[in-house]
Amino acid sequence: MPVTGSIWLTLDCPLSGEKGLIGNIRALVFCPFFHPDPDFVYPVDSNDGVRSDKALRELGRSAMSRAILGISTFFFCIACFGQSVPEISEPDRAQVREDMTNAASLLWSSISGEASRIENLVRYSRQDLLSLSLHDEARRDWVYWPRERVGLPLQLMSAEQRVMVQDLLTSILSASGYLKVVHIMQLEQILAALEDLGLPRGVHHYVIALFGRPSMVEPWAWRFEGHHVSLSVTVSPDGVRVTPSFLGADPAETITGPLAGFRPLHAEEDLGRQLIRSMSQAQRAQAVLSTVAPQDIFSTNLDMGRSRNKDRNTWDDWRNTLKPEGIPVPSLGQGQQKLVRRILEEVVTRYRPEISMAYLESVNLHQLSFAWMGSLDKRSPHYYRLQGDDFVFEYDNTQDGGNHIHSVWRSLTGDFGDDVLGRHYRLSHAQVD
Repeated sequence: MPVTGSIWLTLDCPLSGEKGLIGNIRALVFCPFFHPDPDFVYPVDSNDGVRSDKALRELGRSAMSRAILGISTFFFCIACFGQSVPEISEPDRAQVREDMTNAASLLWSSISGEASRIENLVRYSRQDLLSLSLHDEARRDWVYWPRERVGLPLQLMSAEQRVMVQDLLTSILSASGYLKVVHIMQLEQILAALEDLGLPRGVHHYVIALFGRPSMVEPWAWRFEGHHVSLSVTVSPDGVRVTPSFLGADPAETITGPLAGFRPLHAEEDLGRQLIRSMSQAQRAQAVLSTVAPQDIFSTNLDMGRSRNKDRNTWDDWRNTLKPEGIPVPSLGQGQQKLVRRILEEVVTRYRPEISMAYLESVNLHQLSFAWMGSLDKRSPHYYRLQGDDFVFEYDNTQDGGNHIHSVWRSLTGDFGDDVLGRHYRLSHAQVD
């Protein structure tokens, strides 16, 4: 299958022993070679997250000994470019549900039963933090700014549980999607070094929450969330839904230091700008709604002006107020339509092919419209939206002088699994009757 996004030549994961690109990406999270920060909590043993210097040294040696396998993976990825994606069958999609359910069930089991020694000592309950009802109101309270949130943070997990979280993420994300998430999490280290605002910064603040008990026969959901990452996944016998799906980046581009030029969401930014700049004057007259960019995405729960959540009753107003605007895709040239397709694929293929291919097949490219607001220049505030009957993708880069990205994929019918949950409950009631 085509490999999208940037690829880092890294090492196979020394902790899980996985080979290939996913194992390589995991090394970014687990290997101390990539995390010299002494405050980072390394998942290197199973004693309730207590760090072992000996284990760290062994981890480093193990990682370095597998460097040659990372090189093999790099050339494998190069060979994948241009190959067609195989047809995805319904059993393949069922396999995704099974993989997620198995991964989440292991995490669930790890927090069940009596509290651990560390939980008793620090006086918290992993079970209470991790396990919530499917109908808990917090499931729709998705946030992407730094604040306290529901769920079990990585900081309070054992090493074994952190590995289980990575297993759950890789059960739904594609290799490129997982890489984007890991890259965004790494930006917390940069912000922690640059800021003195007292905001909660660091990889250990990312949380996982399970809504309902993982099952193949009953619906449940889960969310992985932290600063600039909010992944909401709903799992039902009737299907899997992955929206709302938010990724952001601050800084959008690292300007100085050893990571200068680092841009986790470069494709989302560059493709949108390439498209608007390719348009004729007449096309831009349709596409550009305003020369001033909005403060943030429109489908957010955040009231940017008051720096707090919007009223809960208004969270879904965007479904009625946000309409396809700008230039219809059929009004674009063939090359421009290919750019639209690339934006669509960049967003959707963050998830495994079994999920992304099904959604891509459901989107009629000619029913989409592209709208732009703000400057056409790099590092100047700008916004664009690609929207159709169901698909909505918002992207903005408006804060910090156009160096701070927010992007979100929403579904008018499928957010939080509303469609598959509704169908499941209707069929369940019909069978009972």
